[in-house]
Amino acid sequence: MKQLPKISIIMNCYNSDSFLKEAIDSVYEQTFTDWEIIFWDNVSTDDSAVIAKSFNEKLRYYLAEKNTNLGEARNLALQKARGKYICFLDCDDLFLKNKLSMQYRIMENNAYAMCYGSTAIINSEGKISRKEQVRCTSGQVFKHLLDRYEIKMVSVMIRHSVLKDNNLWFASHLKFCPDHNLFMEIASRYNVGVISQFIAQYRVQVNSLSRQTLDLASVEIKYTLDKILKRDESINIKYPCEVKSAYSKLSYYDAIYYIYQNDYAKASNKILKIYSNKWQYKIIYVLLLLRIPKNLLLRILKR
Repeated sequence: MKQLPKISIIMNCYNSDSFLKEAIDSVYEQTFTDWEIIFWDNVSTDDSAVIAKSFNEKLRYYLAEKNTNLGEARNLALQKARGKYICFLDCDDLFLKNKLSMQYRIMENNAYAMCYGSTAIINSEGKISRKEQVRCTSGQVFKHLLDRYEIKMVSVMIRHSVLKDNNLWFASHLKFCPDHNLFMEIASRYNVGVISQFIAQYRVQVNSLSRQTLDLASVEIKYTLDKILKRDESINIKYPCEVKSAYSKLSYYDAIYYIYQNDYAKASNKILKIYSNKWQYKIIYVLLLLRIPKNLLLRILKR
């Protein structure tokens, strides 16, 4: 009987042929080789299928019966995964060569439910625009993630049994941040490993889905916070300052959306509500009053 792969890498694809070969190549170039790719084609009409099928049997290609939202598509792909561990790779992102080996080692040597690491942000040309170094240390990271969420999906590895044992899936009704919902659920229940080294590259594009659905950010993040705090009311007692910080940041996300819309008045009103919570909000408020050009302001805010 053929041994099952140690790691399943979920790739959800919908008309993503521009960077697809480069993304898949970054898996085949891994120093750790005991993996499978679950390639879920969400009824693409470009050359995505041709590119995916050009690779060998380690890439398992599935064509969806119909196009679904991303959360549901990821859940359907997860049902095909056979690995002990689960990773995710969007079709325009990249794994660095030692990602899987480093994460497999830390997961095998510790009882972590999940681990993640530092990520470089790249543009459409593949050039690094900035590097996002993780600040948490391995262990109980949930408290810190409430105050400063730092997980990029491309850097994550999850113990498959944690998903199965807790019946955890992507919330398919969420459009902006179903990954945030799942990872915060895991972090609120288990210890998490954190790798300070850079292990992946996350590509930011002008017309990305996250930018198109930015108006939903505060609503969906609030949904996740409400759900977790309802399940575990002790979190409010253990981390009152961090919970307050997480909820106040909802106004920050609304402000970012209005900045993208060039509506500085509404953005200022949102920041004014949380003005006294952090010195960073005071700076943002001043920058809004100074009418700093949108592109420059977003660059300062690393958006």
